Amino acid sequence: LNIPILDEIPATAAATDNDDDGDDNKNHYDIIVDAIFGFSFRGTAPREPFATAITQMITMQTQQNSLLISVDVPSSWNVDGGDMTEGLKFQPDVLVSLTAPKLSAKKFTGRHFVGGRFLPPGLAEKYGIRMPPYPGVSQVMELS
Repeated sequence: LNIPILDEIPATAAATDNDDDGDDNKNHYDIIVDAIFGFSFRGTAPREPFATAITQMITMQTQQNSLLISVDVPSSWNVDGGDMTEGLKFQPDVLVSLTAPKLSAKKFTGRHFVGGRFLPPGLAEKYGIRMPPYPGVSQVMELS
């Protein structure tokens, strides 16, 4: 598929306008996948190098109109409380919850999907989790 997987986010903003090699789009990305943190983030501000990566994702989202997709819980969000950072205002365009939406998803305002049929029915019943009615053999469903 020729999809680049990067070890770091390339320089943003100024580097995306006009580089010396004439390739104006070499640092432009249509989609950014945020999967930096797991759901155990605590505190009010991510530490480095994560804070810089999150700031760069926000810059790419706002300046380049890159679509920002977060996996399970957006990075820097608390699993229960949502965005707990001081002023970052990290708000992805799309959230893909794994297995079931977390409480923080109540504060999410973009397109929301749930993916995976990983929760056994007995466990879902034990914890009162209502799984979405996946159509056919689909592994993902958009929530409204």
